[in-house]
Parts: sequence; C-alpha cells; structure tokens
Amino acid sequence: MSSDSRPPRAPDTSDDDAIDTPRRPDAGGGDAVARLSPRSAGGLLGLAELAQPRGGPRSAEDAGSNEDASGTARDLRGDVQQAMRSLGAAMDEAFSAAVRATQPSGVDGAGGGAGGSAGDAEATLEAQIASDDTLTVHQFSVHERISSLFNVTLIVHCKNPDISFEGVVGQDASFTLSSGSHTRTWAGICNHIQQLRAEEDGESTYELSIVPSLWELTQRRNHRMFQQESELDIVKKLLGEWSIPFEEKITGSYKPRKYRVQYGESDFAFICRMLEDVGISFYFSPSGGSTLVLSDAPQSNPSRGAIWFHDDTSTAAGKEHVTGVRVGQRTRPGRYTLRDHDYRRPPSYKLLKTAEDAKASSESKFERFHYVPGSFLFQSDKGEDTPVADDRGKTRADEKEGEALAQKRLEAKRATRQVCSFATNAHDLAPGVVMSMIDHPKSEVGAGKKLLVVESSLSGAQRGEWMQHCEAVSADAPYRPALGAPKPKTNGVESATVVGPPGEEIHCDEFGRVRVHFHWDRESQMNDKSSCWIHVSQPWSGAGYGGINLPRVGQEVIVDFLGGDPDRPIIVGRVYTNLQKVPYKLPDKKTQSGWKSNSTPGGGGYNEIMFDDAAGKELVNIQAQKDLTKLTKNNETEKTGVNRTISVGNNRAATIGAVDSTLVGKQHTVTIAQPAEPPPQIAPTGTAMSDRFISQTTGESVLTMNGPDVDLTVQGNISINAGANISMSAGANIKITAATNIETSAGVTITNTAGVTIITTGGSVVVVKAGDAVAVEAKVVQVKGDAVEITATGPVDINGEVIDLN
Repeated sequence: MSSDSRPPRAPDTSDDDAIDTPRRPDAGGGDAVARLSPRSAGGLLGLAELAQPRGGPRSAEDAGSNEDASGTARDLRGDVQQAMRSLGAAMDEAFSAAVRATQPSGVDGAGGGAGGSAGDAEATLEAQIASDDTLTVHQFSVHERISSLFNVTLIVHCKNPDISFEGVVGQDASFTLSSGSHTRTWAGICNHIQQLRAEEDGESTYELSIVPSLWELTQRRNHRMFQQESELDIVKKLLGEWSIPFEEKITGSYKPRKYRVQYGESDFAFICRMLEDVGISFYFSPSGGSTLVLSDAPQSNPSRGAIWFHDDTSTAAGKEHVTGVRVGQRTRPGRYTLRDHDYRRPPSYKLLKTAEDAKASSESKFERFHYVPGSFLFQSDKGEDTPVADDRGKTRADEKEGEALAQKRLEAKRATRQVCSFATNAHDLAPGVVMSMIDHPKSEVGAGKKLLVVESSLSGAQRGEWMQHCEAVSADAPYRPALGAPKPKTNGVESATVVGPPGEEIHCDEFGRVRVHFHWDRESQMNDKSSCWIHVSQPWSGAGYGGINLPRVGQEVIVDFLGGDPDRPIIVGRVYTNLQKVPYKLPDKKTQSGWKSNSTPGGGGYNEIMFDDAAGKELVNIQAQKDLTKLTKNNETEKTGVNRTISVGNNRAATIGAVDSTLVGKQHTVTIAQPAEPPPQIAPTGTAMSDRFISQTTGESVLTMNGPDVDLTVQGNISINAGANISMSAGANIKITAATNIETSAGVTITNTAGVTIITTGGSVVVVKAGDAVAVEAKVVQVKGDAVEITATGPVDINGEVIDLN
C-alpha cells in the first residue's frame, strides 16, 4: 500500500488540542506492539503496513506538508516493506498464538468469535477492478471513520502475471464482503496497485488499494473564491463538479457567507474545512458504499437492531454480538467563547458569544476562547443601508448565528468525551450507524443506550479470522466533527489588480474599499465581480478627517491578509508596472518626487505637487488643472527672497475688509494695455506712483488718498460731480481762492453757518440780490457806514415798538 493512499488525519490544530481527534487503532505515532494488535490483519498484511504510515483519510497533501516524498525515502520504504513481507509467513503464526494467549480461557482468539471466520459457507470476498482479470482475495483490511475517506487494502492472487496497471489505477474498483445476512460493498476507484510476487505458471500476488471517488478531490489543489454562498452550498457545488453522488440529511438552515477562499488546498481539504466550520459530518452509505451522506445530526439516524453483549464469545456462537467492550471518559472543555470584530460598530462593543454545557459544571473552567474575525458575518436583512457596499447582498454581524456557531464548536469539543470501543461480528456496523447493546452492565452503554458508530476497522484473510473493531460515542448529545482541517495561512503579501465595472475608472464603496483581481484567480472576468470589497490602508484615518487616496481600476496593489487569513485581505500599498508607468521619466528625473494625479474620466489633465531636490536647482511645482482655492482663517504671511512674478490670464479682483497697505521701496508701475476697441462708457484707467506724488486717471472708481499732504494740480479745469452729496471737512481752515470769480448757487437754499461770526468782505462793493426779498434776522441788526442810503421804487415801511431816528 502506498503512503499517499492512507494519509494521516490532521489533528485539531485550531487550539493545539490533539485529543480532539481520537487516535485510530492504526494511527501513526504508536509503537510496534500497539500496532500489532488484534485490530490488524494477518501477518503478511499487518507486517507490510508496519513499513509505512497508516491513518485515516486526510493526506499529508491535504495538510499542506510532505506532498512529495523524496526518492531516497521511497526506496528505503520499499526495502523495509520487502523485508517485512519475507518474514510474513513466519510471523503470522506467532502473532496469532500471541493473540490467543491474551484471551480468557475458552475464547478462540481476539475477536475470533466476534469477527467470524472465512470458513463459513456463506462468507465470500469479491474484488473487482477495471480489467477482465479474475482476482482472488487473500487478505483484506478496511478502515472507515466519520468525516473521513474509507480505505480498502487487498492482497489478491491472479493468474495473470502482467496486469496492465494503466488500465486499473484510477479506474472503478470495488470490494464486497458477504457474511451471513450482511453484505457490505465499498465502491470507488483503485488508487494504487503493486505486484508483490510474479508467478508465470501459477498465481501472482498483488496489493491494491480501493478508495472512494471522493479521494480524487485530494489530488487537485486550487485557488478560488466563493462569494455570497453558504458553506453547504460551496460543498455541494464542488461535489457536483466532480460528479460525486451525495445524499443530504440536513436539519438546520445555513446562511450565505460574504467571502470564502480556497487557498492552495486540495478540494477535499477545503470541503472538510467548510463542513467542519458549520458542524456537518459526512460518511458513506453503509448500503451502497459509494454514496456520500451529508448530515448535521448523524446521532438522530434510525437505530439498527440491538446487539447482545457477550464477554465470553464461546457462548455467542452463530449470533450477532459485541465483545471486548471498553468504555472511557475524558475531560473536555465545558465552555466555548467565540469573539468577532465588526468595523461598523464602536470598538468598545463586545461582539462575543459563549456556549456552556449545563451538565458539565466541573468542566466549565476549561474554556476555549477563540477570536475569529468574520465568524459572525452572515447574509442579513438588518443593519444600516449602504447600497454600494451591499450591491451583492447585505452582510452583517449576526449575533444569533454567532451564538449557534459557538454552540456547535462546543459540541465538537465534547463529542469524544465518552468513547466506547468493541469488537463485533456485525459487519454492517459502519460510521453513521446508530446502535445499542443489550445486557452490558455499564450504564453509559447498557440499558438500551444509543451509540453512534464513528470508526470501524475490519480485517481478515480468506482462510482465517475476520476481526472488526468499532469506536462509538453517545447518541444522546449532538455529534459534530472535530476541527481537523487546518485553515491555510498566507505566506506574506500578494499583488493584485484593481478592477471595476466596464468604463468605470474609480470603483469604490462608502468605506473607500475597492475590488481586485488576484493573479491566481482563473475564474473571474477581471470586473467588479472578481472579489469582495477590500479595505485600503490610508496614511491617516479619523472620524471625518485624515488622508485618502483611492487605487484606480487597472492599478497594481499590494494585498496583505489580517492574521494570515485568506478570507481577510487588506490593501497596504501600490506598485508601478510596465503598464502603470511612473509619473516622471526615470532615471533621468530621479531627483523629482511628489504627487501627480490624472483627470477622470478620460485623462489628459492632472493636478500636481512636485519636488525637485537637484542641488542648486531645488524646485517645488504646484499645478491645478482647473481651479485652485485657498483659505486662511487667520493670518497668512508670504515672503519672497528675490523676485516674484504673477501672471493673470483674465481678471483679477481683490476685496480688503479694512486697510490695504503697500510699501514700495523705489517705484510701483502699473501699465494698462489699451484695448483695440474699449468697451463703451468705460474709460481706461491707470495709476502712476513715485515716492513724491500719485497721479491717477480713472473712469468709474472711487479715489481715496491718505497722507500728510495732498497737492492736486492740473493744467486746465477740475470738475467734481456727485450723484448725491459732496462733503468737505478740515481740522482747521478751508480756503477757496479764485483769481477772478467764485460762484455759489443752489436750487433751493444756501446756508452759511459759523460758531461766532460770518464775515463777508468786498474790495469795493458787496452786492446782495434776491428775486423777491432779502430777509435779515437777529437779536440786533446793525448797519454801519459813512453813509446809509435806502432807495425804493415803492413805499418804505419801518415798524418797531420804539423807533428812534436821530
């Protein structure tokens, strides 16, 4: 038998608790005495098995180690096997004698009564392979375990000394055992055959191994992802791809998961991991031998007829019975706590659920605490709406499902708390069968207690003893498979390509997550269906503040995995490629660094902040493809060491809330280019300034000049016009001087007001004219002069309380 046909079962590496996977009778790691037990076959087969690893269905290939043994190791194993076979005949009799010596008086050997004999008239062994050759079974060994692959190893004789191995290996094969009323058939494929001895004129001897068709799944490793599917749906999908017949005995409901990755595992290892995660067992139908049964409650299967217990097998001749019963109990965890983290909730929220066996008060202190991020995430219709993030269905942390998952994990830990092993001649006992014993004094297994068979080993020879040994657990508690399939860990980071829908250059959700296409992905079409949303590490992240720079479709990114979990990718970096080239020509521009964007959609423009660190040519270059907005909420200071040039292509406007002060050391010049056709009603404007005067020409503007003195001189006229009022004020005097005349006119009234005196002086004559009347009012009116002349063309009236004419 080849080493890859009987791969060892992986232990429960989830918490380094190897006891979670019960040791098989022929499991590797024991000493030679333990393996040369009544559970082994006759001498030839048993000795051959000593030379190679034994175990259950899980191969080293599935565990990810020792996939390809070295040539030296294979040669050494072959030498040991050949030496062991040479000693087979001599050791067989000695072994049988030793077994008989260990049994009570009157018993025909270990399990002899329980196992039956090939000498029975109704007992037959039949092997069929794809060739037309007739095989005679000389020895056989069958090992089965729940949630594992069965393995049938046969030593056969054939008259053909040259069976075509090509026509046998990988082809259909079966082994049928009939004894009394029981007939068992194990059907699958032959995955190994070797010739042990060639006889040209007689019968040649061959060793061959038969495994279920499901074994083929151990031979294909893959990288692929499944989205929005439950673990059960994933398993059924894979079984369908391999055309594996299966039957469902499922009582629970299983919600879709957001994302599950098969990461370098064989299809079989991945299926086992998916089933173990949700507490579903599998076994092969005892009636057919090739149909796979998926069950989440195998302990609830209908019970077959009860079997009598006989300690002395000599009293059970010709009857179905069990003997050599061993009942044991081990300490197991009584409490299981599962914790998750939900980025949608505050960090202080404890997403934690605990399962506890109320009947195991003394074991509640043996807690298993596991932090498994994403374990509570299931498809849900609850939670806040994020339509882009949920474009393929809403997935939220479901505490009820998390609690159920913690309960299943606890049940898996406690499934092997009480174990019963025994020998029997009831050859229909196989993994998945529920049975009971009659007349056993131990309460755990007697009094009609139901037991679930979880493991069976059947071996024998054509002429000799048949021995079947079984292991069973109590059917009173739910049975869950142990977490024996290790979840693969990623080996460092990977690169991937950002993807999105056709025509979309930036594809993200409300959390700034993007989707990628992994380079190992052979199935997706490099679009927005290629992966789940993946978080992007940013330089700074806060509650509404921080830094953000989203990878764009087509860019190459570096993906890491939180905790090495392939189901939890996170983008931690980006890289340039031959298609995604660097923004500055290298190595010519190796002193340049910075940020340069690309206008989207379509490209063609960019925003940029560029630094050139070339010594003596240091430069900071800033470009805004369209608009640049700057806001300083308090003070802003700019300083230019030498020259500063500002170029405005069109208009420039400035608004100063209070004072605008400009200090020019020598000269300030503003030149206005006269347009060819000035806009109507808008005169050109300009200002010339020196350290002594300001000269301004303005069309429509307000001129404000502040300084110690203002001297305004023109060659011609000065006109001051205002649409409303004109106000003039001075801290001391206002003096208006005209070489000829000063005219003051008003449409209604002219008012001259002084705090003390108003003086009107004329060099020769002061004339006051009015079209109607002149009125002078005061407490006292005095008119003085060398002479006073009053002339009127009409009457002159003088009125007063007293008139004094002197």
